[in-house]
Amino acid sequence: MSYFRANGLDIFYELDGEGDPILLLHGFGRTGRSDWKHQIPVFGERFQLIVPDLRGHGRTDHPETITGPGFFQLAASDVVTLVSSLDLGPVHICGLSMGSSLASWFYFAAPELVKSLILVSAAARINRDIAPGLFELWESMRDPDSIDSGWASGLARLHGEERWRVLLRNYSAAVIARLEEDEEIAYRRANEITCPTLIVHGGRDSISPPLLSEELHAGIPDSELVMLDCDHWVPGLLPQELNETVLDFLNRRFPRDGSA
Repeated sequence: MSYFRANGLDIFYELDGEGDPILLLHGFGRTGRSDWKHQIPVFGERFQLIVPDLRGHGRTDHPETITGPGFFQLAASDVVTLVSSLDLGPVHICGLSMGSSLASWFYFAAPELVKSLILVSAAARINRDIAPGLFELWESMRDPDSIDSGWASGLARLHGEERWRVLLRNYSAAVIARLEEDEEIAYRRANEITCPTLIVHGGRDSISPPLLSEELHAGIPDSELVMLDCDHWVPGLLPQELNETVLDFLNRRFPRDGSA
């Protein structure tokens, strides 16, 4: 368990396993280990895993820095700095939900550091018409004490009793500002992504409609799309199916003997 310094923050990360590196980027309100707990022991048998807590989350610094529409660029810059400082690139990047958006931003910032992308519960664009549930969720976070008590308890456990309310308020403001400035997170730039890309989505996702990943698949030239029969949190709901899907993709596209 280690920390590195990026953009004025002390950012927590773990390294697990050996082999080609995979950067695992968690979703909003989670941590690297809580989102990927079912993947770390399996992927770590073949790959070296880089598992950070993203800015404002878990053991990483300063939730109050999550403000304004530049959040995604800053958070992507954090992990670009991490991979560069470890001198492990190019890496496979596997991101869930918010982490999938950051994976795309990482690619746009430093494509030379990316071997492949694995985008889980991803989105090409988001607006109130196609993803009303997401906006309802973010707007509810403006009043953290109104959220479900079970979710509140989980957030307090992961981020601390003094921090989780700040995290919710500031992230909701940041992401709504970002999308009101430009709802097309990666839609217009998808064709710039030329590395092999796997897109995995829950076919019953109640938060991010499958359409959002279908649009990414249509835009990224060298991409594969797999729909699994579950809701949004694919790594926890169908861990074995996700593990098999990811490892099949990596084994086919990056065989150990290099004969891709």
